Amino acid sequence: MPPVIDAGTDVEPAPFLGGVLSQSRILYPLQVGPWTAVSEERYRQQEAGVSVRYADRRRQRWLDLFFYPLPVRGEQALAALAISEREGIAASARQRGENLDLGALAPLSLSIDGGTLPAWELGMRYRGGNRSSAMLLFARDLYVVKARASAMPGELRKTAEDVDSLLGALRVFMQEVAARMRIASTGGCWLPARPVPALPPPDADEVLASRTAAGGAVLAVALRDRVLVDETESARAAALAAELSAALYPGCVAPEAIEPEVPESLRELRIEYRAPDALDQPLRGPPVGRPRVPMSGTG
Repeated sequence: MPPVIDAGTDVEPAPFLGGVLSQSRILYPLQVGPWTAVSEERYRQQEAGVSVRYADRRRQRWLDLFFYPLPVRGEQALAALAISEREGIAASARQRGENLDLGALAPLSLSIDGGTLPAWELGMRYRGGNRSSAMLLFARDLYVVKARASAMPGELRKTAEDVDSLLGALRVFMQEVAARMRIASTGGCWLPARPVPALPPPDADEVLASRTAAGGAVLAVALRDRVLVDETESARAAALAAELSAALYPGCVAPEAIEPEVPESLRELRIEYRAPDALDQPLRGPPVGRPRVPMSGTG
């Protein structure tokens, strides 16, 4: 039996932003089918990340693609996030006095790199404005990737696009985004920079992940700020640390490897995170209310 990696999914190192993550580079496509990227927005709270506005002018539709950091991994964490997003949308509609028909959350899988990527989708209709809307989100490389799409009635149509049709368009959009986007980050997540030849490991509650041999012997353990490697494996210390880093912090790279080559079809978002001056605040996503109608000149 080959060695295995046991990685925790419910541990949140602190501080996350400005600590575990100090910089990120996000590459996103400028054109996805009929959708064209027309603007970007950076939110004042760094944990809210950034968003990109896309427009499909032919059909009077637009969508916002959000990227924001999330330290907790795993399918259960993603499901909890999807539930939170739905609740936030419902609360925002109530505050605005809007008549919202909110659909049920539904799980789905996107195909990527020969495997599958868990995701969640949600359809809805704002009856007062006769507008359809949809949401789809997934998590990848320490980020949430979320799209909110809306469609207004066109000049030749009396009703907005059907919710199911809009969800179908959003699935196609996010499938291509997942296949083409790239996210790379650096910071304290790059554990290979700090392997230390020392075992036995500390108490279990200090260990975030471990690498074991076929017989069960512990070869390396990852802590919040370093990797402890058995002295007999010191020659492989960097490689073992890289495996643990990939399990704990997918998408994290060495500082000298963070600058990507940017093809003409993609655009780069550069993000730098500052460590908090006070106690960490809980991570929050970007606004969950209905997407704003595009202003003149932006789609």
